[in-house]
Amino acid sequence: MAINFEPIFSEMANGPEKIKENFDKINDGAQWGPTQNATPGPGTEGAFTYKVRNDNQFVAITFWPTGIKTHPERVAYLPTSITTRMLTFDFIGRADNGGYGTMRVDGNTGKCTFTANDDGGIYVQQTVALK
Repeated sequence: MAINFEPIFSEMANGPEKIKENFDKINDGAQWGPTQNATPGPGTEGAFTYKVRNDNQFVAITFWPTGIKTHPERVAYLPTSITTRMLTFDFIGRADNGGYGTMRVDGNTGKCTFTANDDGGIYVQQTVALK
């Protein structure tokens, strides 16, 4: 079913342009910067990426550490320029077997530690507010 916007736009001076301007205002700064790689510690396996929103109000973290149950020493590091501004530091992720795992971020050092109930991978995907 198509909606005819012509009656709405015909009554507005520059209607379509004004609507586009409003959408552009909403999205200004709300776009995300490039995906970047976090730093895995020695022996740490998996995928560790993050990206910061252009207005610097949020960071999206996507981590997939593996082998955590038998190797709890495996860690990853986020930049302290981000972690010192995070408002949340504890996260729960889904494990490959349907269980769960956790990630804790040390705000001062950027060190991310993990726990898991199996040795598959933990999928942690979080959007975190920054101060």
